[in-house]
Amino acid sequence: MSPTTEQQDGEIPKEMKRLVVTSGGKSVADCTITVETVPTPIPASGEVLVKVSAAPVNPSDYGSWYRSKPESYPMAIGKEGSGVIVASGGGMSTFRLSVGTPVGFVIDGGNQGSYSEYVSLKAMTSVFPMPTDTPIEDCCSFFVNPYTAVGILDTASKEGSSKAIVHTAAASQLGQMLNKLAPSEGIEIINVVRREEQAELLRGIGAKHIVVTGSTDETEWKDELKGKIKELGATCAFDAVAGSMTGALMDCMPQKGTVVVYGGLSGAIENVSPMDLIYRKKKLKGFFLTSWLFSDGLLYMLPRLLSTGKKVNPGLKDGWSSSQFTDTTMESTHDDIVKLIGSSVTGKKLRIRFAD
Repeated sequence: MSPTTEQQDGEIPKEMKRLVVTSGGKSVADCTITVETVPTPIPASGEVLVKVSAAPVNPSDYGSWYRSKPESYPMAIGKEGSGVIVASGGGMSTFRLSVGTPVGFVIDGGNQGSYSEYVSLKAMTSVFPMPTDTPIEDCCSFFVNPYTAVGILDTASKEGSSKAIVHTAAASQLGQMLNKLAPSEGIEIINVVRREEQAELLRGIGAKHIVVTGSTDETEWKDELKGKIKELGATCAFDAVAGSMTGALMDCMPQKGTVVVYGGLSGAIENVSPMDLIYRKKKLKGFFLTSWLFSDGLLYMLPRLLSTGKKVNPGLKDGWSSSQFTDTTMESTHDDIVKLIGSSVTGKKLRIRFAD
């Protein structure tokens, strides 16, 4: 590797391994995912090189793997991860990130992915120092879920739903984080899940309000949900499921209520009544984490990142923003993702571990 302004003791290899999708299909199972050997990136001025310790597999990651245009392949994959800075390209923006610093990172475009042994990233906007009292591999899921949890509660407050919100797919890692964080913000969570074992998981972490949709007919669970919405004064629902769930939520929300869709586990939105939108003045919106971060302009983006990080980082070890992982390797990632999607396992996130 060509010399950089600063480099950790020890040779940085000229080549590295990473995961790429070489062809798509109709589902994740149809994708062809291979381990590719490529040159190790060299950090330019304003960038740092991170040796990756771990990277999580988020549901938001793999939708593009099989839906993209043929010219998008081969596609480097993975959106976030954690590791240690091993080299720096120098420049003013790298001053706070010396070699040896444990960091979390977010991929900021280009032909890179976090499922790689090394990544080179902009120091100012893509790399975040992590707590030194937490194993760096346990910080790999620091961004997508915890920052989304903070963004959801902030959005709810701006939508006038500062007392309670409805949340679907609520037994997910993100759902669990919301239940742990919301009390400190003075917000109640009405959790909507499909199965009783998911409800039990949520009760185990202190969730008070749970509606199970899979054990009763739609009329019954919707009546239960409407009752909780009225009791707690919720005016905003956050939907990770889409499909027919979005229309059901719209029906349950009060006049002038809002449904915010931030995921599409069940595909295209269905059954939204025009009468809800026209006469009952209900609103249907979308939430995207990056859009929330930039929602007040670039001037406020960095302060928002910093203030959110101050909420997230202290909880990464054992607190509200920590995650439970099932580990895998680059070679086994595809098979393990397919198994996880097809199982009823709840509350575990797949994590790719890399050699120390």
